[in-house]
Amino acid sequence: MTVFFMQRRYALALMLMFIVLLIPLSIWSQPFDFYQPVQDSTGQAITYLTYSAGKQGFLISLLLLMIWVTWRCQILRYQWSQKALQLMLLLGLAMVLKVGIKALTEQPRPYTEVMTQSLLLPNPQHFYLLSEPKQQAILLAMESKVSPWRVKHWQQELDYSFPSGHTVFAVVCLLFFGQLLAEKKRYLDVAVLLSWTISIAYSRLWLGMHYPLDLFGAGLLAGALYLLVPLNYALPYLDWQSWLPHRPRV
Repeated sequence: MTVFFMQRRYALALMLMFIVLLIPLSIWSQPFDFYQPVQDSTGQAITYLTYSAGKQGFLISLLLLMIWVTWRCQILRYQWSQKALQLMLLLGLAMVLKVGIKALTEQPRPYTEVMTQSLLLPNPQHFYLLSEPKQQAILLAMESKVSPWRVKHWQQELDYSFPSGHTVFAVVCLLFFGQLLAEKKRYLDVAVLLSWTISIAYSRLWLGMHYPLDLFGAGLLAGALYLLVPLNYALPYLDWQSWLPHRPRV
């Protein structure tokens, strides 16, 4: 048991730091005034930030993280076979469980409360009883009340709130890549990665896509998966030179 936790000590420390940092972030940022005008520079920055952990940009983020960590930790190409398998399992399980938990909890997103306050809905739950065209029509009506930088994201994600999928992805990356960086004592790199993860969480609050509880749930889900998914796998090492035809000795 001691070896189990020692092998994951940096990831566990990072998960704890993420959870601790979420507390002041949640207190400081709540409640948002969603009716306040938003500068284009701010809206654009938040959009690109949240896209880096969403379907629009997560593959680019993964590629950049792998290149960065390979360079900083001097990881050889063949060593990525086991590490990539662990990462794929973490992300695959996280996304499947995220979808299942959303379906079970059926927690409305914060923006449905904004629409209820604007008298466009009788209650937040009513939004999910509507057809998608009717949902989009109500969201379109919100553009006269709320910044389009926020409404655009509301229109793209009509599902439930708990837990935050963007934050699950970001925390999985934090634990996986952060563990590798910390093992090589790349602590400044770890701090940059942690800052990105916290920024993703903040962007989800700012956009009105999630409550603080959704972020805590995402962090705990990612942490639990990191503990459960094995670090090492009995994969055969394939020597590419063995595939070449041997020249007969003269």
